[in-house]
Amino acid sequence: MTFNQFFSGAAVATVLGLGVLGTTSCQKDFIELNDPTRVPTTESYKDSLSILTGVTAAYSSLQDLYGRAGGSRGWFIFAEIPSDNSYTVTSGERLNEFNDFTLFSDNQHIQSYWLSTYRTIARCNLILSRAGAVKLTDATRNRYYGEVRFLRALTYFNAVRIWGDIPLVTQELQAIQDAYAFGRRPVAEVYAQIEQDLDFAEKNLPVTYTGTTNLGRATKGAATALFGKVLLTQKKYQAAADKLQPLATGTTYALQATYANIFATTNEMNSEIIFAARYTKGTLGLGSAFTTWFMPAYGTTQSTALLGAAFTGQQFNTVDNDLIAAFTASGASDVRAATSYVLPTGSAATLGYYTRKYIDTPTAATDAENDWIVLRQADVLLMYAEAVNEATGPNAAALAAINQVIRRSRGLPVATANATVDLPATISQTALRDRIELERRLELNFEGHRWFDLVRTDRAIPVMNAFFARYNSAVRIDPNDLLFPLPVQEIQTNPILTQNPGYN
Repeated sequence: MTFNQFFSGAAVATVLGLGVLGTTSCQKDFIELNDPTRVPTTESYKDSLSILTGVTAAYSSLQDLYGRAGGSRGWFIFAEIPSDNSYTVTSGERLNEFNDFTLFSDNQHIQSYWLSTYRTIARCNLILSRAGAVKLTDATRNRYYGEVRFLRALTYFNAVRIWGDIPLVTQELQAIQDAYAFGRRPVAEVYAQIEQDLDFAEKNLPVTYTGTTNLGRATKGAATALFGKVLLTQKKYQAAADKLQPLATGTTYALQATYANIFATTNEMNSEIIFAARYTKGTLGLGSAFTTWFMPAYGTTQSTALLGAAFTGQQFNTVDNDLIAAFTASGASDVRAATSYVLPTGSAATLGYYTRKYIDTPTAATDAENDWIVLRQADVLLMYAEAVNEATGPNAAALAAINQVIRRSRGLPVATANATVDLPATISQTALRDRIELERRLELNFEGHRWFDLVRTDRAIPVMNAFFARYNSAVRIDPNDLLFPLPVQEIQTNPILTQNPGYN
């Protein structure tokens, strides 16, 4: 199904997949949809329950955006594989095109992510179109609007970083022919819409929700954090610093004392996590595939020793030796290394390092508990330090933020100054810029930040070309490689869409 087909009434109903809320998981009730009931959209969205269910359907789309077995491989193929953090052993799925910069516009993962993107946007637009006619309190209606506008902003933010100029659809479309009017809109226009959505979300979402069943819904803090990242990406440094300052200095979110605890499936949605795409194992079709996707192709004995059951890993997202070298240079006291990577033992040692951030015991292949963390407090602290440094140069506020992350990386209390590891007050702007880049790489590895951090800071070409030269690779990248190709299927379907330079 192409982009245009998503917007016909019948096709939208099929894709939308309205279902009833599930009741069988561990504190993730609001995202649990049963097998979709395909209700024509003209007959739905007429009462408060259907609006709530529609909002839930929009959240469920995150599993396609960040990775779902049987669906999109998700965000990591754009955000990690092209970077110096990761490579993929698998070539049969054409994932190798992402780390070799040999992408063709007919790559199935490009098409899959495009479809997931506009499916999510369509679900959000339906709520924004229909909820106004349903009897709801103003506060409830605006909260629902805030949730789907946050999701729409997040979806467009990911898409604009992948493709640049993209179709900007902000209303419900009833017929296929309506979609043919949507060509690519300039990046600046897309960002303006993202900012409008996040401004509304920030003003109308609660700081927290009541009850554990709502864990994972978008909050005011999630909107603020994403807004700060959007501003930083556009190099609006002072505005980003101002936006992120309340989160960086506030108490709503706090770093976990132990780095490994951030990722433990027994500690989901902990004090550090601001927003995550949520998954639930249990053969409901809602589990995450990251354990299986990222693990080496272990034998039965080795996988059972690691996971408690025999599962064959697929090595879609393998740790690059260059990241290992960066951790080695950081020193043996950097406690993040043990969670970030491990070398398989025994005969599997030749299979390469894998990340431990997504280790869980699946109930079946590709059915694990791991959430995908989209925003967390360490990211906010490092973004805030970067925004301040770029706006005004180093100051006490920027250093206070990054020093918390550095202290935790050494297993030290984050709130206590430590002259041994804290950055000096005399540090230069250039030196702090370099240290922030390094800390973001080490702190946030395999969480979907590295490639887009390099692009955002204009560092992708020099860093990646030096990386390739260091390992005697013939690959070199140029400005055309900073964006990915539009799916050829979409261009063939809608002739007003154009391709990015460098792709056929």
